Amino acid sequence: MTDTAPPAAAATAAAATVVGTVPHGGAGTSPAVATGPAGLADTVLLRVNPLSGRRLGMPELVTAVEALTQAEQLCGSLAEAARAELFDLAATATGRDLQAVLELKRAVHNHRAPKASAGGRSWPAATSAWLAAWQRIALARGVLTSGYETCLAGERAALAETVAAEPFQLSLALTSPQVLDAVRRYARSAGRPSKADRKSERGILQHLARAMVRTSPLARLTAVGLAGWSEQGVPLDRVVFQRRRANPLLSVDRVSFAQLVTGLLPAAEAGEAGEADTADTAGTVSGVDRVMQNPSLRSTADAVRFRRREGDQVRVLATPLTAHLRSLLELTALGPVAPADLGRALARRLGCTDEQAERMVEAACDAQILLSGPALDEQATDPPAAARALLGGRAPVVDEELAQLSATLERLATATVPERVALLSRLEATERRLNALTSRPGRLRINEDYQLNPFEVSPAGYRQALDDLAEATEFISLFDRHHELRALACTLFVDRFGAGATVPLLDHAAELVHAVLGREARIEDRAREFGPRDGSLPRLLELRARAVRAVAERIARHRTERPRAEELALESGLLAELAAALPERFRRSAASYGLLVQPVGGRLVLNGCYPGHGQLGMRFLGADRELGGRAAESVARRAAALFSADGAEPREDRELHGVNINHRIPLLERSVTPEEWLGIRLAHDPVLDELLLLDADGVRVRPVTLGMRWPDLHPAPLRLATWLADTSRVMVESLGWEAAPTGDAPPPERTVATPRLTVGQVVLQRRRWYPGPDFPAAPGPEGPAGHLVDLTVWRALSGVPDEVVIKTGFDAVAVARSMATGAQPTNRRPTKPQYVDLASALGVRALPRFLDRRPPGSYLEEALPGVRRGRHAVEWVIELDRPAGARFQPRKP
Repeated sequence: MTDTAPPAAAATAAAATVVGTVPHGGAGTSPAVATGPAGLADTVLLRVNPLSGRRLGMPELVTAVEALTQAEQLCGSLAEAARAELFDLAATATGRDLQAVLELKRAVHNHRAPKASAGGRSWPAATSAWLAAWQRIALARGVLTSGYETCLAGERAALAETVAAEPFQLSLALTSPQVLDAVRRYARSAGRPSKADRKSERGILQHLARAMVRTSPLARLTAVGLAGWSEQGVPLDRVVFQRRRANPLLSVDRVSFAQLVTGLLPAAEAGEAGEADTADTAGTVSGVDRVMQNPSLRSTADAVRFRRREGDQVRVLATPLTAHLRSLLELTALGPVAPADLGRALARRLGCTDEQAERMVEAACDAQILLSGPALDEQATDPPAAARALLGGRAPVVDEELAQLSATLERLATATVPERVALLSRLEATERRLNALTSRPGRLRINEDYQLNPFEVSPAGYRQALDDLAEATEFISLFDRHHELRALACTLFVDRFGAGATVPLLDHAAELVHAVLGREARIEDRAREFGPRDGSLPRLLELRARAVRAVAERIARHRTERPRAEELALESGLLAELAAALPERFRRSAASYGLLVQPVGGRLVLNGCYPGHGQLGMRFLGADRELGGRAAESVARRAAALFSADGAEPREDRELHGVNINHRIPLLERSVTPEEWLGIRLAHDPVLDELLLLDADGVRVRPVTLGMRWPDLHPAPLRLATWLADTSRVMVESLGWEAAPTGDAPPPERTVATPRLTVGQVVLQRRRWYPGPDFPAAPGPEGPAGHLVDLTVWRALSGVPDEVVIKTGFDAVAVARSMATGAQPTNRRPTKPQYVDLASALGVRALPRFLDRRPPGSYLEEALPGVRRGRHAVEWVIELDRPAGARFQPRKP
């Protein structure tokens, strides 16, 4: 059972409080370019790392590594010709000459050092060139080995200087205080780290790479900004981070804070905040506006566990998950509801009297399985200020603490690193004091976003790439998991209830979701049985398999015919052709996707595909509006059009559902409350053979959530509604086309490379390497210096660049199935990529530990773009919309 969050009040402030600089025009002063019926969204999201790039490798080491790489590759290219020359020589040589020829031939064949005597003889051209290349190899190896310790010391000094950067430490102070301690010690070492400091190098490098390479919003490690298209805007690849235009926005975690404040109300109402009575109102229904599930509640297949507060003590209790209790929890899955509404819904579901249902609700409250809903609006713009207004000065001690909390949050925005550490320590003391006054203690977690002023961006230099992105999106949408989930749910519903049936959604959502995921696990063998009668589901699966085979076969041919070529350019129109036969059922609804891309020399490198309609930037819309931007209006307009395309009325679910990142300003005209969810019915349209949702008055509605949380963690009713209405994340990197079908062939003996895949000016997939037994994952007898040499040799022979990213395959479907059974998968989110510089002594030293910490199935991928000195890592979220029945065809901005 997932935790649910208390409701948001109907009246929510329009935008988040902003601390920092004033707006500077941009999207707020120039009209944005609107899209046509289909195409690019008029708003794009920028993610940029404030810490500029810097590679740690010393110039001497980088030069030696490059020399060794080139010499090794030259040797490899000359080997075949040299062997042929030596074979001819061996046919006529005799005695010691024959022995010398055979010895050198073996050295060439095995790629090993020749005997010194080989250099004193005269050899044919290719053989002489091979020997000269080997001399360069020996020289480069000697430089790497003899100069290793000096270069390592230089890199440690560079690392100490780099991690001393204030932007880096400011973020660590909030997100990783223990790492900050290690970073500050390392910075003070000035390149002469102690043994303890050296042990922390792996962790420091991991966080430093996160700050320089991986762009995803996390405190000040990444800044975000919303932009509109304009010919006068900054080009996609010319973004320069400007600190004076960045605004640090700090707030408390709204879920835990709302609970803490609710626990303060009894003392405030009694006017005894100094000696707080921590009795909660959860033990009785009387006087409670709404009730919600205990946030600590956890369910298994046959029991629930939860924390019950008795005075100053907290006990962990368990109780059997009976049919009646299961019904009660399913009816409160969407958030706090009024006890009277809950009782009536429970009576209707169980077929008992209202009085009997009310007693069940009362008993659940007495046990603290249900608690009173939060009195504070979880979506409040400024939670501490809203809490002070709610308490109304009735608890002076609490009011003083909340005032200090607001002041501390404001000071955190501009504090130096030592000041931030001190202020965060002060907040811990505030947390302890507030917890002593509340009946619902919790963590006072602080969140920070780093948001840029609105601006404008130009498509100059990337118009062709933006057009090609449409073809890539059309192809990617073929693999949208919600296609099959919608089809499976529809057929399952008809099997259970009959064509044209209508049932209460909350009564059946959990069981339907569980059953759909069970059928999904067997879909490959039973698609025709589990799918609609029109045969669309098996056609979808065959279309996907054919698409993957088409790409995989081209990769296989490329490996055979052009093994040294780094890139495979797919034919123009191929991806669109492979997706053209998508059955009408899966194209009939409108769709929107957000493509994460990085611009490189006129190309857009694809990083990921998410649901569109502003989802990845949702929590930043309020601040953007306050700064003068119009992204919120754009997203609201597009979302309303997307979700109402077939006549359904979109209604926004405004709950946080237990996760602070679901916070955002209201966007849609209508909302759906937890009480209204109780009346929603799931119905089958026999004409279109699809499922739809009806409200209590029979109006077709489309409940949607616009939050940023992973949809598979939503309560079952909302999860089912999302399947029916929205697109899903598509794990392009896990489609499996990089290895053509090989039957029962044994695993490769050497590293397998996959070329870079491109479609026009879009890089669909970077170059990859799946390490084989030849990969030197750890140092050998020659130690770290020898490991650097061995890795460089392996890179040269396998064509691996010096900047790579370690990635791990991820099966989202398998994770969802595991969660549907109640099991907790070990890795329910994709493992974050790890950047490694293989031309760095420190990078190579950390490599074994990076690999040890990753699950099986890891591979290496080229870092494209790589770390560029003085440049900031940049990623854009470019969204494309498609009307119902159409295809993705972007209109140029």
